[in-house]
Parts: sequence; structure tokens; C-alpha cells
Amino acid sequence: MKYKLKINNCTCEMGYQLGMCIHDYLKNKNVDKYCISITLYNKEVYRYMSDACIVDNGRWLDRKKNSCLYFGMSTLELFEKNEGNEKNLVQKYGLNHSDYTFTPGSIPIVLENDQVIGACTVSGMKPEEDHQSILDGYALFMSRE
Repeated sequence: MKYKLKINNCTCEMGYQLGMCIHDYLKNKNVDKYCISITLYNKEVYRYMSDACIVDNGRWLDRKKNSCLYFGMSTLELFEKNEGNEKNLVQKYGLNHSDYTFTPGSIPIVLENDQVIGACTVSGMKPEEDHQSILDGYALFMSRE
């Protein structure tokens, strides 16, 4: 697992705070269109969609999150591993394309032993910006802990 967010003894409150840190980071960068989802222990503990988002952005959040949790790795790693070939979702893995994607923007949340307990997902910008905003927001979160 190349990209992961390590949070020991992670609580739903910590997940919410992580979401707020990503929100604050993007707001301070004057990004207009973004949405954020934090899922922990099979519960969505944080979800935000800026005014510029549309319903489809929420669907992208769900597709990215589903892929991250199913494979236990970031969607950027999945994208690289599959050379961006979304057909692999159906042909290789037997998944429904409308529910999963290899598009970057979701990173697993893991405990010290690398057990995946959730996913942090961002959508609305370019995929590489979605991915990077998670890493930058996570750094902000860790600096506040």
C-alpha cells in the first residue's frame, strides 16, 4: 500500500476532524468545486459538497470510495496498476462500472497494523488534485493532533 492515512485508535470524531481539515485546506486555496467523504467502520462520518457541486460529484465520491474499500488501496494505485483501463473493473474483477472506478481521489484509512478501517475521498477537481488534497489535508490534520 503506497498511499495510506495512518490514524491510530481512530474514532468517528477524528474522521470528522480529518474531513474538516481537508475542507479548510481547500477553502483556503480558494477551490470552488469539491466534495469530501470520510468513511470509517462502514459508516460515513463526514460528507461535504460545495455549492458548485452537482449530484454527479456525489456519485463519483461513492464510486471512488467503493473501489478504495474493495481493493484496500488508493484509487491512484489502482489507476496505475490497471494503466487507467476501466474495462478491467468488469472484465478482470467482475465489478459494476457504475459502482466502481480507478479514478484517483480516494485513499484508505488504516490502523498501525495496516488494517483498512475506512476511506478518505475527494472529488470535483482534476483526479490528481483530488488525490493530493487528501494528502495535504491529512498533513494538516496530523499537525493539529
